[in-house]
Amino acid sequence: MRKDLSALAQRIRWAYAEHLIRCNDPDPEDMEELLRLDRPEEDALYWLAFGYAKRRYDPDHVRGLLAYLISQYPAPTDDPARREFLLRAIREKKISISDLTVEKLCGTHLNWEEIFRLTGKEFNPSRTKDHVRKVYDELIEKSKKSKERS
Repeated sequence: MRKDLSALAQRIRWAYAEHLIRCNDPDPEDMEELLRLDRPEEDALYWLAFGYAKRRYDPDHVRGLLAYLISQYPAPTDDPARREFLLRAIREKKISISDLTVEKLCGTHLNWEEIFRLTGKEFNPSRTKDHVRKVYDELIEKSKKSKERS
């Protein structure tokens, strides 16, 4: 049962990330309970940090960072043609960041130049990571205070 719950929670987190990239994202507060489904709080807060950061900072930068990170995640099956298809679509501007899914991104190992093409702007990835990290740290602190009160 625990393993099934954990697998479901992971799928929910991936779905939430995809919603953030595609800009049809629900309110992070509405997602918090689902993201915490299997109780590894740090995992839930990690994904929530992206949702809150997207609202607080430039949403395209956060979307680009998420797309980059997901592209670095291994694909379930190795398919070099899928990567080439995506790179060609990016170069030819036949795809936008809103068209991307987790399945399209995983294992493609996009570089920052390709991410900038998708977002339509260059940005400082380190600064965006710092923004997400700041939100994550705030969520961790808030969670600790909440536990102390309980």
